[in-house]
Order: sequence, then structure tokens, then C-alpha cells
Amino acid sequence: MKNQNRLLLAAAINGLLAVTTINTATADEKDRRIEMLEKRLRLLEERLSVNPGLTAPSKPSKPDPVVQALDQKVKILERQNEVSKEIALEAAKTAPKLEVSSKGVSFTSADGDNSVRLRGSVQSDARFFIDDTSTPKLDNRFDLRQARIWVEGRFWKYNDFKIMPDFGNGTTLLADAYVDVHYWNYAALNVGRQKTPLSLERLQGDSDGTFLERAYPTYLASNRDNGVKLHGSFGAPGQKAEYAGPIDFKNFATYEVGVFNGGGDNGGADADKVGEDNKEVAGRLWVHPFQNSGIDELDGLGVGIAASYDLPDNNTNQVKNLRTALGQNNIVDYTKVNTGVGSVASNGDHYRIYPQAYWYYGPYGLMGEYVFSSQKLVGLDATSKLPATPEIRQDNSAWQIQASYVLTGENNTFQSVKPRTAFDPFKGRWGALQLAGRFSELTIDKSTGQLLKSSGFIHQASAWAVGFNWFLNNNTRLMADYEETTFGGGAASGANRPDDKTFATRLQLVF
Repeated sequence: MKNQNRLLLAAAINGLLAVTTINTATADEKDRRIEMLEKRLRLLEERLSVNPGLTAPSKPSKPDPVVQALDQKVKILERQNEVSKEIALEAAKTAPKLEVSSKGVSFTSADGDNSVRLRGSVQSDARFFIDDTSTPKLDNRFDLRQARIWVEGRFWKYNDFKIMPDFGNGTTLLADAYVDVHYWNYAALNVGRQKTPLSLERLQGDSDGTFLERAYPTYLASNRDNGVKLHGSFGAPGQKAEYAGPIDFKNFATYEVGVFNGGGDNGGADADKVGEDNKEVAGRLWVHPFQNSGIDELDGLGVGIAASYDLPDNNTNQVKNLRTALGQNNIVDYTKVNTGVGSVASNGDHYRIYPQAYWYYGPYGLMGEYVFSSQKLVGLDATSKLPATPEIRQDNSAWQIQASYVLTGENNTFQSVKPRTAFDPFKGRWGALQLAGRFSELTIDKSTGQLLKSSGFIHQASAWAVGFNWFLNNNTRLMADYEETTFGGGAASGANRPDDKTFATRLQLVF
């Protein structure tokens, strides 16, 4: 009878031990099963200590070796489970974190000091020209305005990077590629291809603009350029600044100053191919004078000023065509030169000044900027590449003001609108809706006529636009703009170019 009890005990305990060692069991399940096993063991030991047929237990017998062995197994299992928990806890402290969200795909170290994030954007446009009387007629068209995928991240807590190619508009170019070292908020260093710190609207995120296309002041600024930039941020009195990236519109006061290859007005992504030693110096100061002052209506007011200076030498790469805003059609074409001129070059001092400001309060938003751009131009001989015309001083200017209102009540910001709820027609949710209006004007120095044919440039363009933005969620936006532009000059014999009436839409996805 005693041997039979031993066999039953061994079978029961070994069965439970086999169950508790299943690899797929969680730590909590193992603890529960060990506790159950110990309880069973105690009950079986009590039963074995009772003589058959007697109501009182017999005197304790010599410890059963089978029970001792099984008890040892239970203790070993308990210790193994404790060790597994300790190992899992230590691994969790150093394990990287993978996150897939509306902000992209990111890998972050356990301490947060190292991270890599994959992002992307697509902007698909349609443009239609209404009552077009130009010769030749403008083509209604579909444009892939932007197609980007980029990697950005951080190493050793204070070293950020960004690499962003763009495949939009049928071309492939490297828009951004830089390293930003920011051990101190008041003095960080950015090296590589980046936006030059000039136009306010250019510095706005490429997917955050209120309108499909930027206004005329942006076209008198360089775009991206290779260079090195020192920048810093300061908190409001009594407060500490937070690092907000190489372009900062978050803190109380910021500055940027850098040296770049030189881009020219409306300089494109290849504007740094200047072929000379000339460099452009550009800088910007920005402040939120009432930030955290307790005056809520003025908390979102920001004002600033930017400027640049360079000294090109017979440089044709810095002379870029200018376009209408929404229609993206040439209105200053430096290839339409007068007889005897092979090309137009920038030769001599070139400077710009940009006063700028914005104000956001609740659903309301205002933004405006002005630019004065002055450069020396000369016509080059087609064969010798030497000056073929007298040098001219071309003084151009542009300004814009835009206003917007979020119909659904969300906060209006410089970094776009974040809808309270995502569009879901099945739940009666409609995202966020925004209305906007803008007036912009560009003036080109009439002395440009000494270099270009009358059909090659306008001396003034005035444009008004209205826009509607539907933010379906934080990533997807549907936009619709109408813009009407009137011109001074731009046609043969000095006549005015026909008005430009453009309707355009965009579906944008950014993550």
C-alpha cells in the first residue's frame, strides 16, 4: 500500500512539473502552478502520514526519499523561475523600442538617447487654368509635386541627422542631408544641405503650408543650400529653452547665422553649383515677445527679421527664373535675352532683407512678410562669356499677407492644424476644416529690360487667393485653392500679360 501511494505521489508531482516547465507559460502562470504543486504536495504528505484504519495520525516516519527528491525539484523550479524573471527584467532595460504610429516607424534605445525614424510624404496635385487667353495656352495638368521618403534620428542624445531625397516633379534630388550637434540650446551647429534662414514661409514645414504653393516673397529667397549654420534658442525670462531642431518656432527667442555656397533668388536644389569661391552669409532673429506672459491673445505672436549677403562673380547659376505662385508658370524668364546677350549673370554684391511676423490665437491665424532683394546683373557674350552689356542694379521686392480660420474650432498654428477627431463618416466625425485668404505682390526692377525681352519678364504681379483645407486626420489633407493674378508687362511690345486664373487641388499624405 505504501509503495502504491509513493507511485501515485510521484506520478502526480512529475505530471505537474512537466506542465510547469512548458516554455510558452508566462511567469505568472508558473508562479500559480508552483503554488498549486506545493499545496498538493502538502496534502499528499499528510495523507501518507496517516495509518490506514486509524483516526489519528501515526508518529512521523523517516523522511521519504521520493518526497524529498520531489521537494528538491520544486525548489529548483522556483529558483529557475526567479532567475528567468531577473534576466527578463535586465533585458527589458536595454531592449530597443519599436513603434509604428501616425508619426512613422521608429526604433529607440531603452534610454532614449538613440533613435532612428522612417518618414515619408506624397503630394499629388491637379491644376486647371480658367479663361486662358495666353499664347500658347497653358496646359491643364496633374503634378506629383512631392514624393519623399526620409530617415532622421539621434545618436548619443545630442547628435541629430536627417537625409531626405525627393522624387517629385519627375526629378530626383537630395533636399536635406545634415547633422545637427546640440549639446547646448544656446549654441548648436548644423552642417550639410538645409534651408537657408531667410523666408518665413520657406522655413515653414514643406507639408504645413496653408496654401498649395508659397507666395512671392519666398521666390526671392534661396531654397536649400550646402553650408554650416550656428543656431540657438532661449527661454522666456525665468524659463529654460527646449531643443526644437535646427529651425525653431517653439521657444521664446531664436537665432540662426550661417555661411552657404550661395543660391540666388528662387535658388533650387542645385543652386550651390556656383563654380566659384564666393559664399553667402545669411542670418535670422526670431522672438515670441509675449510667450507665457499671461496675455493669451498675444501668446502666439512672433516677429523676426532675416538678411543675407553675397558677392558673386559673373555667376549664371545664381540667376533663376521666377514663377507665378499657384500656376507655377514663368513670369521672369532669364533665357529670353535681348539680341547680343548670350546669358545673364549675377555679378557684384547681392543682399536681401526680410522683416516677417505671424500671429495665432485659437482658430485664427495671420502671417505676413516683406522682402527687398538687390543684385547686380550683367549680360554675358555667348562665346567669350565676358560681359557684353553694362552692369545693372536690379532691385526687386515682394510682400504677402495671409489670414486663416479653422471652422471646426481647433487651434490654428504655424505647424498646421491637428484635428480633434479623425474623419470617420460611419461615426459622424468629419476632421477639421479651414478657410484661408491671401494677397501677394511681386515687383521686378524695370532695368531688367536692358537684358531681357519685354516678353521675358513682368515688372509687377499682383495675386489674390482663397483656399480650403480639409484635415481628414493628422496625416491626410485635401486642399483646394483658387488664385487670380494680374500682371504689369510680360507681353510683346511691353503690353500686359493676360490674367492668370488658376484652380488647383492637392491630396497630401505625410507620416
